[in-house]
Amino acid sequence: MKRRFHIRNIAFLFVAVFILTMLPSCGEDDGSGYIFKMNIENNPRNLDPQIAVDSESVMIITNMMEGLMRVGASGEIVPAAAESFTMSDDGLTYTFNLKKGHKWESLADFSAEVTADDFVYAFQRIFDAETASPYSGDYMCIKNAAAVLNGTKPVQELGVRAVDEYTVEFTLAYPYYDFLALLAKPAAMPCSREFFEFTRGRYGMAADASASNGAFYLKEWNYDPYWDNNYIIMRRNKAYSEENYVYPYSLNFFITGGSVQDSESYSADNVQCYVSEVYDEKVFAESKVSEHLTKTAGLIFNLESEYFGKVQFREALAKNLNRDYFIHKLPNNLEAAFGIIPGSVTIQGKSYRDLVSDRVLSVYSADSSRLWDNALKSVGEVSVDGVKITVPDSFQNSEMIYGVTEQWQSELLFYCGVEVVSQNEYDSKLESGDYDIALIELSASENSADEFLNVFISDERFKGYSNPKLSAHINGGRTAGSLTEGAELYKYAEQEIIGDYIFIPLFYEKEYFVTKDKTADLIYYPFSSAVQFKDAKYFD
Repeated sequence: MKRRFHIRNIAFLFVAVFILTMLPSCGEDDGSGYIFKMNIENNPRNLDPQIAVDSESVMIITNMMEGLMRVGASGEIVPAAAESFTMSDDGLTYTFNLKKGHKWESLADFSAEVTADDFVYAFQRIFDAETASPYSGDYMCIKNAAAVLNGTKPVQELGVRAVDEYTVEFTLAYPYYDFLALLAKPAAMPCSREFFEFTRGRYGMAADASASNGAFYLKEWNYDPYWDNNYIIMRRNKAYSEENYVYPYSLNFFITGGSVQDSESYSADNVQCYVSEVYDEKVFAESKVSEHLTKTAGLIFNLESEYFGKVQFREALAKNLNRDYFIHKLPNNLEAAFGIIPGSVTIQGKSYRDLVSDRVLSVYSADSSRLWDNALKSVGEVSVDGVKITVPDSFQNSEMIYGVTEQWQSELLFYCGVEVVSQNEYDSKLESGDYDIALIELSASENSADEFLNVFISDERFKGYSNPKLSAHINGGRTAGSLTEGAELYKYAEQEIIGDYIFIPLFYEKEYFVTKDKTADLIYYPFSSAVQFKDAKYFD
C-alpha cells in the first residue's frame, strides 16, 4: 500500500507566537500539560541525526527522535524503541525486538509505522559515502564497517539487518563492552527511507522535511537571520504518547543568537531552565541545580622552545605542582585535577573517575627542585627568564594561574609571568608558536573518554608530540571486551600523556544545569548540552 504525502499549509502569525509564549502554561496536578521554554543560542544546522553535530541540532533531535536505547536519568543505558534485546554468549550478536505501534509524525502527512528497516537504513546511511557522516568512526565495531566505508564491500553487507518487521540484528566484528551506549547516540536514530527520498535532499533542513519517532514532533521552525523572533516549537507526539506517556504539552525553543543572557531570561520567568558555567549564588539558592565536570584546564608547552622542548624542564615543573597548595583557594566552579578525563565522563553508565581515581595519576614530587637544577645544568644556565603563561580571557578563573607561578617561584626560583590576552590573540599565538607555556581547556562534544584523549594525537596544539603507546592504549580502550579492561587502558593512556609532561592538568571545570524549583524530571546530558523533556513536569 502506498503512503500519501501532503504538506499542510500552516499560517503561524507573529501575534499567535506572542500569545503562545506569554500564556501561563499551567500544568495538571501530575505536572503534565506544561509548555516548557528554553533558549538556544544558534539556529540548528541540520536535524538529520546521521550528520548533525552542533549542540542546537542535537538538542532538538534528542526530543524528537528515539533510538533502540537511551540514556536514563542516572546515566544508565535503558531500552527505548526496543522492547527487549538479547546478546549472544560470544558478545558478537545483538538482537532487538521493537515496540509495536510506534509511528512517524511529521508536518508531511506521512502515515507509517517505525520498523526494523528504518534502523537498518539509518546505519547504512552512516557508512554511505554520499552521507559523509562524521559518526562512522564511532561504529567501526560493526561487522564489515571498515570494508563498507572504504568501498570494498556494498553497504548491504554491513552487519545490521532486519530479521523481520520488528526485529533488528547487529553483528559485531569484535565484542565491544559499550555497544549499547552507541545505540543511544543521535546518529543511531532511525531513518525512514521513503520519507528521506520524499524530501529530495531537504531531509532535516525544515519542519516539513523532518519526521519524528520520539516524544515530540516539529510543529514550527522559524528562522530568519535578520529577524529577532526566531523559534522552534515542538508538540507532544500523540502516537508515541499512547505507549510512553509524555508529560509536557509543548516545547518552545527561542533562538537568541547569543543576544540574551540565559540567567536574565530565567530570572524573568521567560524560560524554565538554562545551562551556566558561572556560579550564581543568588539564582541557585532558589533553583534546582546539578553540577557536571565537563572540562579540564591545564598547561601545555611549546615543544619548539629552547627549554620546554626538553623533557627535563617540563618534568621538573609538572612534579613541582602540589594541588594542595591552591586547592583551598579554588572557586565553586573548579576542582583540582590530577587527570585528563573529567568526572562527568561515564562508561556503561559508571563514572570513569570512580573506576579510575585520578589520584593515581599524580606526579608530584618533593624532589622537583633537584630536577630543575639538573635541567638548568644540562643547558649550562643558572636560570630561565622572561617566560610567560599565555591565558585566554575566556577562561573565567585566570587569577588561579598565579597559584601555579607562586609555587614555581617559591620552590624552584623560577619567575614566570602570566599574560591574559583576547581569544583572537590567544588563537594566533598558539597557531604561530609565539608562546612558552599556555593554558588550554579540553572539552568534548559527547560523553567520550576517547575524545578527550585523541586530542593529543590529532590536535595541532600538540604537533611534534608522538607516542605509539598512547595510540595503542586508546584503540585498546575503544575495542576492549570488558568495562574493567577498557577503563584500565584509558588509564594507561592518561599516564602516557602525563608522564611525557606534555600536559599538566590543573582544574576540572564545572557547568551547572539550572531549573525552576517547581520543575521535576528534566534529564540533562553533559557534553552535548541536550535536555530530555519527555518526563519533565511542572507543579504550580
